[in-house]
Amino acid sequence: IQSMLDDAAMAVMVLNGGSAVPLWNTWLDGMQEAAPAGEDIDVAGLQAMFAQGFAALDDISGAKVGDKTMMDALIPAVEAAQACEAEGDDAAAVFAAAAEAAEAGARASEGFASKFGRARSYGDATIGTPDAGAVSTSLFLRGLATGAAHH
Repeated sequence: IQSMLDDAAMAVMVLNGGSAVPLWNTWLDGMQEAAPAGEDIDVAGLQAMFAQGFAALDDISGAKVGDKTMMDALIPAVEAAQACEAEGDDAAAVFAAAAEAAEAGARASEGFASKFGRARSYGDATIGTPDAGAVSTSLFLRGLATGAAHH
């Protein structure tokens, strides 16, 4: 799991994603800090990874739900992962809950005005368009959920 997260963080670093790249890398590195060394993970371990990834990102971001950033998807995803009452090794349920919450958060970002990054200079003109970071976060989490469901 640590190796997979390390590979994902390295893959993100070669993207030309502007300000999102260091944010994604911080999140993945945070998740890696809490990841087990082996290949197996239980629900509690996955929840700890989500919490640590968010804590690392929150330290540098400061964005909250409603600020029209990737946090509009990530914060609800982490909250849903923590609230998921799956048991044992049902990591797929945690990923599914996180993905659903992230997708709802990305959709909700359409109603917000940008408050961070380059888009903030457009203010209310950004209302009606979902935040790109929130959408990419929701797509990433949906990919994890799809992979976990087929594992």
